[in-house]
Amino acid sequence: MQKKYFFFDIDGTLSVGQTMVMPESAVRCLEQLRANGHFTALATGRLQASAAGFAAQHGFTDFVADGGYSLTVGGKIVEMKSLPTADCIALIDRLEAAGIPWAVTPVNERICVTTDKRYLNAAPPEYFPTRYDPAFDYRTLQVLYKVNIACTAEQERDIDFGSLPTVRYNRDILLVEPTEKQNGIRRMVERLGIPNEDVVIFGDGTNDVCMFGQGWFSIAMGNARDALKRMADYVTDPVDQDGLWNACCHFGWI
Repeated sequence: MQKKYFFFDIDGTLSVGQTMVMPESAVRCLEQLRANGHFTALATGRLQASAAGFAAQHGFTDFVADGGYSLTVGGKIVEMKSLPTADCIALIDRLEAAGIPWAVTPVNERICVTTDKRYLNAAPPEYFPTRYDPAFDYRTLQVLYKVNIACTAEQERDIDFGSLPTVRYNRDILLVEPTEKQNGIRRMVERLGIPNEDVVIFGDGTNDVCMFGQGWFSIAMGNARDALKRMADYVTDPVDQDGLWNACCHFGWI
């Protein structure tokens, strides 16, 4: 059997929605892929520290996280960079002037910090814990990994993000985070000497679009956005309907 190199998104691809809980068939699928000699890795927009917890739980030692801004190989961080800090500080200045609540992740830990109590009402309970600190000075930050903005899609249209990338988390929260998973995968492929023709990508969301159409074999989950399905080489069933297992069986990988 030809060895394949799989890169999986987490939310909505391996796990059901944003629960970080994998269906039993997906767990079995990973086990069988590894037993058959295939390489399995993650490619997620999640912070490295968040991805690391999921990776440890499910047997991954290699992963692209931070939307392509960090690489973990053999369980060790080999690359990790910040969002452009000056641009983020300028954005927060504009949010402050407009009275829009925000929070930031200034360290590689599952934590958000805000100076605005109103953000606490919008903070997703399943996301990072949020600490309210009215004395926090965002202008002194040297690195910054995420900016969370409490705004609707309608409010979003009036915000000047400059060149910063954004991903909508839910109807109330917009994330400023990298959307370059494909670049992270490409660097890992080069680092490990992986043949491009043997790379397989699984995804479902808007931040997975960047991984499709890169010359790798791409599979969209049945619950994926329509735009991603149109780009995919193959569309499988939804994640909670054995989508991973069915796709890998279809192609004879398990």
